[in-house]
Amino acid sequence: MNCKKCDISGTVVLRRKDYYCGNCFITNINHKFRACIGKNRAISPHEKVLVCLSGGRSSTVLLDMIYNGITISNHKKLRMTPFFLHLIDNNKNSEQIANTVVRQCKQYDFEVFMIHMSEYVSNSTNLPEPNSIPANNYEAELQAMLGSMTATVRNDFVVKIRRHLSIRIAEQLQCHFIFTAETTATLAINLLSNLTVGRGAQVQDDVSFCDARDGKVKILRPMKDISKEELIYYIKINNLNPIDQIDVKENSLQSVIGTFVTELQDSFQATISTICKTADKIGTDAGEETNQQCVLCECDLRMKNNKLTALDATNFSKMVSERSNNIHSNNDKLENLGDQESMKSMFPFINERLCYGCSRNYLEMDHCKLPCYIQKTLQS
Repeated sequence: MNCKKCDISGTVVLRRKDYYCGNCFITNINHKFRACIGKNRAISPHEKVLVCLSGGRSSTVLLDMIYNGITISNHKKLRMTPFFLHLIDNNKNSEQIANTVVRQCKQYDFEVFMIHMSEYVSNSTNLPEPNSIPANNYEAELQAMLGSMTATVRNDFVVKIRRHLSIRIAEQLQCHFIFTAETTATLAINLLSNLTVGRGAQVQDDVSFCDARDGKVKILRPMKDISKEELIYYIKINNLNPIDQIDVKENSLQSVIGTFVTELQDSFQATISTICKTADKIGTDAGEETNQQCVLCECDLRMKNNKLTALDATNFSKMVSERSNNIHSNNDKLENLGDQESMKSMFPFINERLCYGCSRNYLEMDHCKLPCYIQKTLQS
């Protein structure tokens, strides 16, 4: 079959029916990347942008596309000043991954800042020298905190840690924007995971092109229209060397949903695109809002309204199950099952300091191991 763009022999097959030659494919993917940034008109010329790198496939492709975008000499050039950040986790291969990210950046004459995720424990982070691995001062505290969580809660909480640290470093570098490397597959899994753990109200911020919860720093996802299939071809054609990574802890809701979506996509090619198109249409009712944000994830805390919500139903069901032995002997207790005080006892700081999702997580962790600055904020 011939390339659908230039009629020469096609070597890339997308969606089992679209053939491209290597040059046309690379041109098309780079156009997708730049078009996603351009059509949203989020960045002004010469804007400082912090780019988050993990060393994985999507991160490696993002790095290459940014280099190509800022070095071309025509009107399609990306007019931005990139800074690069790698967050070092606690895996046994974390130092090897960090060194690989440094090598990747050096190939393009870029420098990268390395920050340990354990810096989340501290309320401030000193910016280290680029291309160097700093000392890990809070590893024990971070491990104690994460070790007190279930696998599902830990996966969810690690995402919040990465977001918090990225924004903290962006502010130090005076960057008003952050690029992350989520692709269609990642966003589809994130959407279903959010709904599963009670973060349906945050879908717009966690899955859409722009996350503007912080107010000062916006997180952008310029690769949201690029598929896993396209990533693989891009890496093969350009001879890139990403690292194979497992992003979530096994035996968790996130890992089960990831496997489900991946296997369904193999049988039904429109699965992920359908989920992502649905995500773009999901919104939240503005309703009555407080002027506060969740301490952990920064989503807006919405006031309780007069309509019965899923939160009220969950609270009611749990109260009934816990008091089932006494309900027949004291029916008067039923009148207070859904009141605000019982809500707070089951979901600490709900609608005051924490959103529903973070309040549920708070119940399932040792909250005494949370960073001191967060505990003070919750108790204030």
